[in-house]
Formats: sequence, C-alpha cells, structure tokens
Amino acid sequence: MVEQIKLFFAANDIIVQFIHGQVFLILGVTMLLQWRQRSQLELAHALPWLAGVGLLEAVATWGNSFIPVQTALFSPEIILNLRLMQLLVFLASFLSLLGFGLKLNEPAVAPRVTLIMPMIGFLLLGGLLIAWLLSSSGGTARFATAEALMRYFLCIPAALLVAYGLRRQSERLVGPLKVGRVIGALRIAGYSFILYALVEGLLVPPLDAFPARVLNSLTLYNSVGVPVGILQAAVGAVIAYFFFRALEVFRIEDDRLAQDLEREQSLSAERERISRDLHDGTIQSIYAAGLMLEGVRHAIDTATAQPDLGEHESEVLGQARVQLDQVMTSLNKTVQGIRSTIYDLRGTTADEDLARGLVQIVGEFRNRTGVSTRWHTEGRSSMKLTSGQREQVYQIAREALSNIARHALASQVSVELRYDGNDNGGRNLRLRIIDNGSGEIPLQGQVGRGLRNMRERANLLGATLAIEGSVGKGTVVTLELRDVENKTTAGR
Repeated sequence: MVEQIKLFFAANDIIVQFIHGQVFLILGVTMLLQWRQRSQLELAHALPWLAGVGLLEAVATWGNSFIPVQTALFSPEIILNLRLMQLLVFLASFLSLLGFGLKLNEPAVAPRVTLIMPMIGFLLLGGLLIAWLLSSSGGTARFATAEALMRYFLCIPAALLVAYGLRRQSERLVGPLKVGRVIGALRIAGYSFILYALVEGLLVPPLDAFPARVLNSLTLYNSVGVPVGILQAAVGAVIAYFFFRALEVFRIEDDRLAQDLEREQSLSAERERISRDLHDGTIQSIYAAGLMLEGVRHAIDTATAQPDLGEHESEVLGQARVQLDQVMTSLNKTVQGIRSTIYDLRGTTADEDLARGLVQIVGEFRNRTGVSTRWHTEGRSSMKLTSGQREQVYQIAREALSNIARHALASQVSVELRYDGNDNGGRNLRLRIIDNGSGEIPLQGQVGRGLRNMRERANLLGATLAIEGSVGKGTVVTLELRDVENKTTAGR
C-alpha cells in the first residue's frame, strides 16, 4: 500500500509542488489586497509581512519543480546559481515570517526593531550564504545543509513567535470587538503556525547529521509514502482558511464605521432640526415676548406721564397687566421647551460606552488634521461611569488632541485606554495620549486656559493628570482614575 502511494505521488510530484505553491500564493495575494484597505486595527499593519511569507513561499516551492526541468538545458553552474537564488527566496520568506511575528508582538517589540531586523538579517545572512556556497565545492550537500540550518534556526523560532503573537492579538486587539468567531479563528491560525514550525522547520532535506539524519523529508516519504509538500500544503491551507475567517473582523470594522457614519449623519440632521426649532420656535417666542414687553413699557410710560390717572389711563394699565401675564406665560412655555430639549439630548448618551466615545473623538481628530493616529485599548471595563464623568474624560481628550494639532507639530499620535484592577478590588482607568511633536510644555506662569481646564476637570473626576514633555521627542498626557465605582459624585 505504501509503495503504491509513493508511486502515485512520485508520478504527480509537479502537481503536488504546484498545489503547495498555489495555497501560499492565494494566502499572500489575499493578505496584500486586505492590507491595501484602510483599517484602524493593529492586525492590519502586520498583513504585509504575512503577504510576503505567502508570495515568497510560493516562488521558492515552485522552484523545486522549475529547477530540475532546467538541468537538460543549462550547465551545472547555472543550475547551482538557480538553487542559490531559491535558497535566498527561502531566506526572505523565513525573515518575512520573523517580521510578521515581531509586528504582532508590538508594542512589546519596538516598531524600529520589527522593520530593521529582517532587513539586516537578509543582508548579513544572504551575504554569508552566498560566500559560503560559492567558495567551496561541496555541491548539493552544502545547499541541503544551508536549507536545513535556515529551517531550524529561522523558520521554527519565527513560526512560534507568530503563534504567540496571534494569541495576544486575539485577546488584546480583537477582544474588545466581542466577536467570538473571529477570536477563535485567530487562535486556531496561531496553532496552525505551530504545525507550520513542525512540517516546515523539522522536516528538512536528509543530511548525515543529527537530527536531520533521523527526522527529515525522506524519512516521512519512506514511512507513509506521502511527500512533505502535501503536509506543507495542508498546513498552508489551514492557515489560509482560518485567516480568511479572521478577515471578517475588517468587515465588522467597516460595518461599524458605516454605522458611525450613519449615526453622525443622523446627529447632523438632528442638529439641523434643533437649529430650526430654536430659530422658528424658541427665538420667535422670545422675540414676540420682547415686543410685548416693549408695548407694556410704552403703555406704562404713557399712563404714568399723566398727573392724575383717569379712566382711560386705568384701562391702559389694565391692558399692560394683561400683556405682562401673556409675556410670563410665553416665557414659561419657552423655558419648558428648552428644558425638554436639553433632557432629550442628555438621554441619548446615557448608556454610551467610554471607549466608543473616545474612538469617535480620535477618528474626528484624524480626519480633521490628517495626523497618523493609533488607537489601542486593553482590558475590559466593569466600571459604572456617569454621563458627567464620561464627558469630563472626553473633554480632557479633546483638549489634549487640540493642543497637539495647534502646537505640537506632531506626525504621529497614539491614544491608549487601559482598564485594570487593584488590591482593594476596585477598577482603574488610564488614558494616555502620546505624540512625537516638539515636546515643549509651557512654564507654570505661561500655562494657557486649555491646560488649566484639563487639570480642573481631572480634579472634578478625582483623577490624576500628568503632562510630561521631552524637547524634540514629544509629549505624554496621562489621566489615571482609581476606584471610580466609589466616586459616584465625581463629575456631576
């Protein structure tokens, strides 16, 4: 049975290699197309690296079919050069996998490291690989050794780093969206990269050295008759499938952005309605009351100008009293109408989520200024904030972003909201707004009204506000609110 399976796959090796490469090509193209669509999710920023993994893996895999066909057409030296180019493509693929893992683990890994490490790694390792393979006459044995070393020391660690990063992404970034199927898809994709580390990293070409002597692609083929390319294609298909399912998070994000846009349009229409109502109703009522008061004053002045009040003057004063009563009635109705409008407006934000409101503020800032703005939230909120408390937080955030737009000359802004617990069983909130601008903070005597308002609002919340600047490096504004569930009166 095993021999028959071996004969089947040996006769269809080109098809196996094609399917293997096609799976990763589809993965790469899909991730590249998704990356071109704008998204606020941090997961989207890592997709170019995954696209590189898929595209480079496809090219390197197809080389296993392309290079042997050329042996009848070209000299051995040209074939060795083609094999060297294939190894360089494999190296670029594994380093893209490393970049993907590093990007998924930001901010624990600095963004600069994510960009520089794969590039420097390709230059250094690629140079060493070329020098080592071209300076000796080891032939194909050295090529197999180089490929095995890359799989052991690059592919396996990078794939495990990706698996860990996807786990963190599912909890830290996508978790607040509360979409269980997306979180599950990302986690399974992470587990699939562990399988990727096994089949891509451990099943290396056969070598006369441990562990490649015992565990290699030929051992698998001789044992079960299945080439390693089948397993690699199967793992790639699993990764692609669950990543396609995870892409639903971007559709959900688009839907929510559309809902936010629709809500904004509704708010705009409501503002227009309120403006019309105030103009056509309230203002006209107040204007009419003013005209009646003018008439009352004129009547009183006319009547009191007479030394002796006769019957006519008494009638005039009586009419003035009637007009005063009408004015008071009109003004009372106007006040009631304004009060009703205010209560209606307050009622629309009673159950608003703090993070959602901050996302809208961040989005408005980004759209208005064009500054690259990153939003990040961590933890889950179990706090009960009043509408007054939320409004104080919103105003502090607005003022901080307004200062950045007017004074900081920043090109990048990061807004972070974090919830966590404390030893007393309460809940803490920390809002940080970070920019890479000038970092200049006014002296104590030069502080503008905006900064004073921020500190006053923080005091009303019972929170601490810290503003730290480093000249040339930017400013960090930190608002910390502790045990807010016990501060029921703050911000009211």
